Amino acid sequence: VDLGHKEGMQTFGATYQGQQDEAGGVLAMLEVILSDFATLKADTESAENLAAHTYDEFMAESKKDKAVKSRKVELTTADKASAESRLREDTADLKFTQDKLLAAERYFEKLKPQCMDNGMTYEERTKARQEEIQSLKEALKILEGSDIA
Repeated sequence: VDLGHKEGMQTFGATYQGQQDEAGGVLAMLEVILSDFATLKADTESAENLAAHTYDEFMAESKKDKAVKSRKVELTTADKASAESRLREDTADLKFTQDKLLAAERYFEKLKPQCMDNGMTYEERTKARQEEIQSLKEALKILEGSDIA
């Protein structure tokens, strides 16, 4: 029924009756809205479940990765402490060895003049030794008292 027009008013054709037979009315529209809402709800729940699953996987992987890296940091810290300790010991050993080397070099320099050739030839050394032996023999005779005159 067309309540907006009064009987006898001029219209552009027949009285408008609408498409009520095809549309199904307000209930049909509510059913379409309900169907759209149910589809949207299902899509949203599916996306939310997928995101939650992805998040859980990411958190599990991150937790494992964090544990591995924490252990690696612990091991690296222990290795660093060990290396620093070894460095201190090796530095002390090096200093001690260098001190011993310096002392040995000084002693060598002190002994070197006694052991080195003074520039005398073999013949000169032999002659000097014979003279020393002769003087020692004379000193022995004097001490024995045979040549005291």
